[in-house]
Amino acid sequence: MSKPNGTSDNPPLFEYVIADPLSAATPRPKGPGAAVIVDTEFTKVVAFTFGPGQELREHAVHHPGIITAIDGTFEFTLPDRTVDLQPGQVVHLAPLVPHSVRSVGGGTLTVAMLLPHS
Repeated sequence: MSKPNGTSDNPPLFEYVIADPLSAATPRPKGPGAAVIVDTEFTKVVAFTFGPGQELREHAVHHPGIITAIDGTFEFTLPDRTVDLQPGQVVHLAPLVPHSVRSVGGGTLTVAMLLPHS
């Protein structure tokens, strides 16, 4: 996982994180692999790497999120429809929207969770 730049002795002029979702996780035998690639006060980004046909069953989260297909095609199911999510496409979800995702042929997507300010 990447950490924000700077140290306690040398604070950064600007905070940023650089992360590589394609090398962060590998699929597991029974489901996608997951790795936190950004973890800051206001944002958490998780990379999910799927094998062909692997899925995350329907669920909902308490924070708004931005899902980005990085590599591969995904069937992304929302309450009223299923869309084919292609590399580079983005889905924004409000809190508590039920959704599921299935990889067609294997691939990686990221989920950026936007956390509330303290």
